[in-house]
Amino acid sequence: MPNNSLEKITENYLNTNSAIITLVTIGLITIITVIAYSLERRISNSSPLLNRVFVHVLEGLVIALSMIMLEKIFYILNRGTINNGWLYANAQLTILLYCMYLIRNKITLLINLLMPLLYYQAMIFKRIDNKNLPLFLISYLVLIAIILYIYNQTERLQSNEWKYLGMQTLFGLAWWVLLWTDHSFPAYEIINMLIVFLIYMSIIRFCARKLQDTMLNYNDLQVKVNYDELTGVRNRANLDKTAPEIYDTYSHEDVPLTVSMFDIDHFK
Repeated sequence: MPNNSLEKITENYLNTNSAIITLVTIGLITIITVIAYSLERRISNSSPLLNRVFVHVLEGLVIALSMIMLEKIFYILNRGTINNGWLYANAQLTILLYCMYLIRNKITLLINLLMPLLYYQAMIFKRIDNKNLPLFLISYLVLIAIILYIYNQTERLQSNEWKYLGMQTLFGLAWWVLLWTDHSFPAYEIINMLIVFLIYMSIIRFCARKLQDTMLNYNDLQVKVNYDELTGVRNRANLDKTAPEIYDTYSHEDVPLTVSMFDIDHFK
């Protein structure tokens, strides 16, 4: 590896644009997390299929819009050029991998599987004449295997830091080898970019964990406020909140509404 590789990393990543892209990525991760938690709370395995499909499609659209927004911001920062594009690529890979752990549905899986083919549409037909096509196909197949493994073993990976880091490394390595086959940059840059990706992912994961803990604490608080701890049924506070809404709904629809009250002695 050339002696100036560290200087290149410093020059490319320790600058204002890098800081902005990092903050934007964290912001997008935050938005994705909040929306995903909000949507997932509305469905369960027993929900109608159409409802689940609708929510999953919405989550996929959120991911797609986040990627597009990241691209637009990157081009604005670089005045319409792809200079320092490796930073942008690492930000995209971070969002892809993070969403696969956060949003476990077929839409997210499909986005991850198709992204290597669609990330740079100009290369779709150029790859046919590319001498690196065999390596691209091998890298793509390896990446597919990694993605499917992560998708099917998410809970196990999240409970084991070393396995999580290992699959994260393999995911990044497969992607950067694949990118190398398309762009033919110096091979040692694969290691540089992989290291940056791991650092990037660590920062994002730390922030995401804090956000997820906050969301979980909020959900727990909502349950404690609205449900009786012993019986699990809705409590008086929840009744005071929902009763006016129910009454308003039925009064507008001119549908009879019946309220039953039970007084159970010695229940506790």
